[in-house]
Amino acid sequence: MIFSLEKIITGHAGAIYDTIVDDSGFLFTTSADKFIARWNVESGEQDAFAIKLDNAAYSICLINADKHLVIGSSKGNVHVIDLEQKQEIKNLAQHKSGVFSLCYNSKKSEFYATDADGYFSVWSAEDFSLKLILPLNCGKIRSMTLADEGELVILSCQDGTTRILECNFYNEIVTLKSHRMGANVALVKNDILYTGGKDAYLRLWDWKSEKLIKEVPAHNYAVYDLIDMGNVLVSASFDKTVKVWEPESLEILQRIDVKSKGHTHTVNSLSKLNAEEFISAGDDRKIKLWKKVE
Repeated sequence: MIFSLEKIITGHAGAIYDTIVDDSGFLFTTSADKFIARWNVESGEQDAFAIKLDNAAYSICLINADKHLVIGSSKGNVHVIDLEQKQEIKNLAQHKSGVFSLCYNSKKSEFYATDADGYFSVWSAEDFSLKLILPLNCGKIRSMTLADEGELVILSCQDGTTRILECNFYNEIVTLKSHRMGANVALVKNDILYTGGKDAYLRLWDWKSEKLIKEVPAHNYAVYDLIDMGNVLVSASFDKTVKVWEPESLEILQRIDVKSKGHTHTVNSLSKLNAEEFISAGDDRKIKLWKKVE
C-alpha cells in the first residue's frame, strides 16, 4: 500500500501539535499559535469554528459522541468546549504542567489526561468531575491509547517505560522497559503491542507475556506518532519523515520525505481519516492529506 499527496491545508501561524478527526470527517488541530481550528478536509478550508486560548495547547480529544472537545493546555488547564454552543463549559485546573495527552473511554464514560510531571487523571465525561489522579513518577507521559475494548489504557512514559493500566481500579498490570531515553507512542493491533520511542526504534511486543517480538531502527530520530491504517502502519518522526510499514515484518513500504512532497520540519501528529486516507501535520505549519494509490 502506497500513499500519494492529495492536498495541503494551511492556515496556522505556528507548529501544529495535535490533530483529530470527528465522525463527520471534520479535522480539529491545535497549534503553537494558541488557536484550535476546525477544517473541512474535503474543501481544505477552515470553517467558522475556532478557539483562541491564552496559552498553546498540546492535545485535543473529542468526547460524548463528538459533542464536546477537550483541550489540554501547555499550562495544565483542561478546557471542555461544547461544540454546539461554541463555548467553554468547564476549565479543569487539576494539572500543574503541560497536558500532553488526552484519551476518551466511551465504554467507561470517562476521559483521561496526562502531563509533563507524570500525573495520570481520570475524569467523568458526564459531569466532568475528577474521579482519580495518580502520580506515576515516570516523567512526561507523552501519549495514551486504549486496548481490550476500553478495559486497558496504555501510557508512553519519559522514563522509557510503556505502562498498561486496567480501567476499573487503574492498577498497573504490565510495565515494559520499552525505549531507552523515553517511550513516545503505542498502539495495539491483533493483540500485538507496537511502541515507538525517543531512541527512534519501533518495537513489537507480546504484551501479555512481556516478551519482545521484533525491533527495527525505524527513523533517524524520535518516533512521535503511529497509526493503524488496516493493512499497514504509518509512523511520524522528529526526523521530518513519515514511513509506511508492513505490520508483521516491519518491512518498510514507503518513505515520505521532503523530496517526495513530505514535510520540511518535524512531523508531530498523524490521524486516520478513513480506510484509504490519513492526515499528517507538524512544525512546518502544514496539514497534508495522503491517499492510498495501490
